[in-house]
Amino acid sequence: MINPEAEREVNRLINVLKELGVKFKSLIVFGSAARAEGFKPGVSDVDVLVVVDSITDKLREAERIVGKPLELGFITPWQLQELWSSGDPLVHMLWREGVAVVDDGFFTRLKSKGKPEVTEYTVMKLRFWGLKDLAKAMKPGVDRASGLRSLHHAIRNFARARIAREKGVFAITDLEVEENLNPQVLPRYRDFMSRLKRNMEYYEQLILEALDVAEAVDGKPLPKIHEIMSCCEA
Repeated sequence: MINPEAEREVNRLINVLKELGVKFKSLIVFGSAARAEGFKPGVSDVDVLVVVDSITDKLREAERIVGKPLELGFITPWQLQELWSSGDPLVHMLWREGVAVVDDGFFTRLKSKGKPEVTEYTVMKLRFWGLKDLAKAMKPGVDRASGLRSLHHAIRNFARARIAREKGVFAITDLEVEENLNPQVLPRYRDFMSRLKRNMEYYEQLILEALDVAEAVDGKPLPKIHEIMSCCEA
């Protein structure tokens, strides 16, 4: 069941796509907007994946018109099938919590193939997401609210990567992460995430500690800072 506020945004997107003459096979809502809890109107993004036959300039125009809080992705059927085969984190989320608001049968047929596997690519992509979120948090001029959200996403993605690597499990929610994370690093993970929520410390200090926590949670050395920042350009 989609959050009512998110549903209004999705309907707005559908109207824009129709006005632009964009034909699509499936429109799938996932993330907190598709869960019974966790979605915060005015704060949370509304994650939407639109399956189209081809990528055109009209899609960029649609993205420009709708703006936030919609977080849009456009993909072709072939691309989504490839991601399903590779075990991309996106398809794990779609499998677990994706709600097809519009579907010509493509997404239903794709899901009938069965649960995607947790692969080395799953782990690699989650780690890349963590690095990209760190880069967003360290980007000059980032506002505090966006930066704190990026730090939360970064540390959670590093934890997800470790869980996938060690247990072959794809954890989505914060609760699932805590239930599956290596107990040796769980206390530090919990402490840092709670401090982010309290939002009472200097942002620069949180950034420095986030780098250390990310490395501890991931269990692997992080790239150098300039290499992390290059993720913003990827």
